[in-house]
Amino acid sequence: MYLLSVTLTNFKTHRDRNFEFQLGTNAICGVNGAGKTSILEAIAWTLFNHRGSYKQEDLIRNGSGSAQARVAFVSSYDSRTYEVERCTSRGYTIFDPQLGERLNYSRIKDEIEPWLQQHLGVPVGTDLGQLFANTIGVPQGTFTADFLLSPEKRKPIFDGVLKVEEYRRVHKESNTLRRYAEGQVELLKVQLQQYDEQLQAWEGLDERHAAIGQEIAQGERQLTSLQQNLDQLQRSRQSLVAQGQKIQALQQQQQQLTLQLEAKQQARQLIEQACGRSQQATELCQTHGAAYRGYVAIETTLKALNQQNQQRQQLLQQQQTQQRSLDQQATAMARLQVQLEQRDQLQQQISTLAAACKQQKALEQQRLELGQQQQALTQLKMRLQSLQEHLGRLRQESVQTKQSLDKLDILQNSVEQIPALEQQQQRWQQQLSRIEAAQQFEQELQQLVASHRNDSSAYDQQAASALESLGELQQSLPLLSSDVLEQLKGAISTGQTLSQTTLAALESILADLSAQVDLPQLQKQLKTGQADLTKAYGNRAKLANREPLQLRLSELGAQQQRLQTEMTEIEQQLSQSEVVNQQLQQLEAELKALGDPNGRRQVLEEQLQAMAQVETEYGRLRGQRQTLEAALATLTKQIDDFADVEVELAKQQQLRQDSQAGYLLYVQNEKDAQKLEQLTADLAAAAQVVAELTQQQETLVTELGQLAVDFDPEALQLLEKQYGELKSQCDRIAGSLPQQRKLQTELSSQLESLRHVAEKRDQAHVDVKQKERVKRFINFARKAYKEAGPRITERYVQGISREADRLFRELLNRPNVALEWTRDYEILVQEGGNTRRFLNLSGGEQMCAALAVRLALLKVLADIDIAFFDEPTTNMDRPRRESLAEAIGRLKAFKQLFVISHDDTFEKVTENVIVVERED
Repeated sequence: MYLLSVTLTNFKTHRDRNFEFQLGTNAICGVNGAGKTSILEAIAWTLFNHRGSYKQEDLIRNGSGSAQARVAFVSSYDSRTYEVERCTSRGYTIFDPQLGERLNYSRIKDEIEPWLQQHLGVPVGTDLGQLFANTIGVPQGTFTADFLLSPEKRKPIFDGVLKVEEYRRVHKESNTLRRYAEGQVELLKVQLQQYDEQLQAWEGLDERHAAIGQEIAQGERQLTSLQQNLDQLQRSRQSLVAQGQKIQALQQQQQQLTLQLEAKQQARQLIEQACGRSQQATELCQTHGAAYRGYVAIETTLKALNQQNQQRQQLLQQQQTQQRSLDQQATAMARLQVQLEQRDQLQQQISTLAAACKQQKALEQQRLELGQQQQALTQLKMRLQSLQEHLGRLRQESVQTKQSLDKLDILQNSVEQIPALEQQQQRWQQQLSRIEAAQQFEQELQQLVASHRNDSSAYDQQAASALESLGELQQSLPLLSSDVLEQLKGAISTGQTLSQTTLAALESILADLSAQVDLPQLQKQLKTGQADLTKAYGNRAKLANREPLQLRLSELGAQQQRLQTEMTEIEQQLSQSEVVNQQLQQLEAELKALGDPNGRRQVLEEQLQAMAQVETEYGRLRGQRQTLEAALATLTKQIDDFADVEVELAKQQQLRQDSQAGYLLYVQNEKDAQKLEQLTADLAAAAQVVAELTQQQETLVTELGQLAVDFDPEALQLLEKQYGELKSQCDRIAGSLPQQRKLQTELSSQLESLRHVAEKRDQAHVDVKQKERVKRFINFARKAYKEAGPRITERYVQGISREADRLFRELLNRPNVALEWTRDYEILVQEGGNTRRFLNLSGGEQMCAALAVRLALLKVLADIDIAFFDEPTTNMDRPRRESLAEAIGRLKAFKQLFVISHDDTFEKVTENVIVVERED
């Protein structure tokens, strides 16, 4: 894998730049602040998802809305060229130039990072940001810092690089998997016990299912016999019912015919009445037909006269418009005549203003120069205000950074409690894992305490009885030694005390044990402890930001000092603004006193130039006036042709009013008269329908009489009674069968369920054996992970040490030296018979040794053939700088190296030089 180019758009100090790279060593040179490190940061942000301690807004150039970086590279996976673009607002875009299409990847964790890991040539799951920060692109000034730390501080850094912690984390996290496997085995055993309990009712259900089947078969046979008898009765019953229904249908048909006949007779009467009205309307239309036709003719004449009257009104309006235009032209011509008379007066005024215009021009030039000075001072004032705001932001950020550091100091105590919290968490987990044994022990201890309590009570009674017997013995035998009696009493009292002490000790142990077997309480404590531990881990992660915050605080102090110096210089320049303002006010007063002679002369000259246009306009208006007068005369003649229209219109309106009454009578009766012919035909058809309905009614009465003679209602009632009794018996038997079938189905379902339970029981036996094998495998895997971490790490260290030894000799060009990277991540250099630690090496040797180890990490842990060096010659004199440059130039194990430098050291040893210039 190697890089081809990077394109930056509004990224930090770069507005729009493109940098091309070559194989071998690429020297990126330029003055301080030109943005050399920004190129490295853009590549890290785009390809490795690493932006250091910067915030997202810190990547955006001032005044821009978003920042964008586009990196083209050749893949280690398929040797093809790809372009990866990242924007602060739009996110990632991956482009395949050879196919000319965009890859459909958008989610960083799930899609982008796995794709980058594959094409960059690093193992899946590698933290790209950590790989870049600790190996590929070590930040400026920290290249040798990790190797100068104490072993305790070096360990977490390189453990993370070598992924040592991953084996421990897998071993620790797999503990939950172990508990889960054990829980699965126990769960299956409980299920087996439940399956056995469920299968106890199988035999009784099977017998009951067989008895229900026999009852259902007997009921079905009886139902079949009754159904045959019911079908014979049904056929006889249907014959009589059909005859009765036919009689009833004929009776209904007779009623309908009667109603239809009455309706048709009423309709015939209505048609007769309508024929009479139509005959009267026809006679009225014949009487007033002449008046109707005259009225229609008058309407046509009036329409034509109204059109002529509208034309006359239009001509009158045109005549008025032409007359108004003539009046307006006369007014305009008078105004133009007055302007022409002022021409000589304008020329005299222009000559008078010549001297004042010259003086105004000189004053305006002076004002322009002072205005430019004032504008420059205004810009300085705005710059001062911007610097003040920037200084305020820097001070605010300094306060926030100090507050963050103070908060991190507060978190230190929480982080120091992590070992104690981890031990407590482990104790609770051990208690949970042993809770069953503890519960059994508690039960046995409770039985022991109860037994001991009963024995102690009996012993107290026996001791009291013995003490009483000893008292009686002492009274009956006065010569008996009192010392012996006291010893016996003391022995009995000691036995009582010992019994009570033992009982108290057992009860105390039982009380302590009750807390240890309280599963909800232990789970609650474990959950609370886990939350505290997670919070402490988060605080430890936050403490990792302490050093970047301290560096940022130092940078903020330096920036504030630079801004303060620049503000002092600007304030000195702004002290001249008062003098410029006074001079500008004096010039403004002089210009105001002149009264703008240039403007007045320009107005006069424009007026004088406009005189030619005035003469042209005056001639045009005079010609236009003649045309308007001719058009007005034509309109007057046309209006005279329509002089008699109004008289004729009034005459025709009077004639229309005289014919209106007859016209209205004709119109009102015209529709009724037109219906006469149709009504006559409808009347004849209605009479024919009435005759036909009368004939149908007589035929229906005859047929109904014949059917009524053959029908017997009593026979139908007897059949209905017999049919009802049989139907009731069938319904009773049919109604009981569904319940029996339902019960049979339920029993079958229960039996089937029990068969499934038996199958599950058999499968559970198989699953228990499988789960137990899985549990044994998980325990074996956890043990393997626990033991594999140190061994694999040791192999990694040995391989890296061998590769670093070869690179170290190549960098120094001295074959008699040897480098060893030890198990505690310390660098030892052997030359001849002497062995030196990293602290005892010279500055150049330390840089080469650190460089060799970091490059060896890249070669062993990842298939990446590129590396970045940001100012590797910092704090070196020229001979050491040149020596290191030559050493880096001799490296042949990497396809591509990038060296950032502010001097010309690396320009001498490489042909691929990229010069970065500062942008305004």
